[in-house]
Amino acid sequence: TTKYPPSFIIYDLKTDNLLRKYVFPEDQVKQDSGFANIAVEDTDCDKTYAYAGDLGKPAIVVYSWEKNDSWRITHHYFNPDPLACDFSVKGHNFSWTDAIFGLGLSAPNADNFSTLYFHPMASYNEFSVSTEYLRNQTVADDNFDAFKLLGSRGPNAQSSVSFVDRKTGVLFYSLVNLNAVACWRTSNNKYLMKNQGRIYMNEETMVYPTDIKVDYEDNLWILSNRLPIWMYGKLDLNEVNFRVFSAPVVHAISHTACDITPRSDILEKFVNKAKNITKDIVAKVKPNSSTTTKPIIVLLTLSCLVRFLAT
Repeated sequence: TTKYPPSFIIYDLKTDNLLRKYVFPEDQVKQDSGFANIAVEDTDCDKTYAYAGDLGKPAIVVYSWEKNDSWRITHHYFNPDPLACDFSVKGHNFSWTDAIFGLGLSAPNADNFSTLYFHPMASYNEFSVSTEYLRNQTVADDNFDAFKLLGSRGPNAQSSVSFVDRKTGVLFYSLVNLNAVACWRTSNNKYLMKNQGRIYMNEETMVYPTDIKVDYEDNLWILSNRLPIWMYGKLDLNEVNFRVFSAPVVHAISHTACDITPRSDILEKFVNKAKNITKDIVAKVKPNSSTTTKPIIVLLTLSCLVRFLAT
């Protein structure tokens, strides 16, 4: 019997009153279970769902506020990748077999279902599933192919926590081996390395990013805590070991692959470069000619640039 079993504890943040405590049933907590992250789907308060990832015995425990009940869902995409269990943080090498860890929920679709983006910590890949299948255990068990492999973050790119900003649709996630936080636009139908951006990377200040959230005022929050150094070495009390980072989401993703704002500055840069190239071409073809007599060259160059920027 577990002395302190995992529980969902729900408070009213306006009054600080405890609304409900739901203890996980014994059959949903295994010997090696460990619940590190929770994603909450709360667009409809009465039909709120919570999803808790079990990193020790790979599964998701789904809780329904309306039913005050939970169920456990398993899938092999929740399992750790044996080829991605080696970690190296700040000179400390170790092996972790953490299963499903990162959980991020999109904004709901027209049918009020969200997409859950998830990954094991010991993995290079990202996966997804509609909450339509998670809200019913039988439906989830009968629809194995509803769980999708999106793609890879690349070598040495294991990730712990993740979070989706529902306004921009950007998925933020940590890169623990690289001391970085990265992003991907969920509106992009291809999860490729070239479509992923690095929003912050620092070998001193971003050692082991351990939590990521976006608040209701569109600010991104990141916590780093140097956990592997504490576990396998010794924290230097003369250094800053715990840090909280914050930035507006639009500023954090600016000039990355996740940028959602029109990049007029980039277009202007290319236009000016095209004009300079055109002047050079005209000068070589007819040294005594004015570049204003050759507008077709400018138009062709800009046309090529527009097609390039659109791809």
